[in-house]
Amino acid sequence: MVRIGTTCKDCCFFKDNTKCLHNLFDVFLDRGAEITSDETGITIDRVCRYQRLIDWEKDKPIEERLAISKEEVYICGSIILLTDTSDELENAISKLKLKRPENFNFVIIHKAIKMSELLRVCGNNIKSDYKLMYYPDIDTEFQIYKALDHARNGYLFILDCSKDFDADIIDKVNNLVNKKLYRVLHIEGTDNLHQSVSMTHLYKYIKGDIQCSIKEKIKSISEEENSNPQTFTWKEVDEEYIN
Repeated sequence: MVRIGTTCKDCCFFKDNTKCLHNLFDVFLDRGAEITSDETGITIDRVCRYQRLIDWEKDKPIEERLAISKEEVYICGSIILLTDTSDELENAISKLKLKRPENFNFVIIHKAIKMSELLRVCGNNIKSDYKLMYYPDIDTEFQIYKALDHARNGYLFILDCSKDFDADIIDKVNNLVNKKLYRVLHIEGTDNLHQSVSMTHLYKYIKGDIQCSIKEKIKSISEEENSNPQTFTWKEVDEEYIN
């Protein structure tokens, strides 16, 4: 079978045929990647999302090119906000730090908030697509499952606007995925749902069987496949974070 990999030779961040200016070689090795070197250069048996050909942005100094590539490589997905009041919603959106707002859409699941208030808050604070969903007093997890019809591929963030949350939550996940190169399927939230993060397509798949938690379902699947469950806690995420 053909192996997928990245050859560093023609990358503008590959210096003196030995060094990655993004300092990724050690990180790839830590994640279990195989790195080989021969007369044609260095090859990694992973897809490096930071690779850029030598003539990419060649009119800019290397420091600026490094910064641009880091901004280009950023996670995407959807943010589900659970709210009972427009004030809670506005506070939550204004607190959330979005370095790449165009990478995410919002799904607002609300209870009895006037449409005029919702449109005012979202219009003033959200710079990307959003969807409004009203829910009566029925199961919240079922409402989230229905909201997945409007979720983008990528990572699914679920936040309860009535509770405090880490303003850097999205950048911390981006750091774990794109800088530390972990394969992240799920990050355990507080109170089951609040601050939980999952791969969107996996959440859609697992929510077809809601007899157990997302974490337990992933654990069960990994045991069947004899693989790493790739689930994390926020303590582990915080320990890896580079601000």
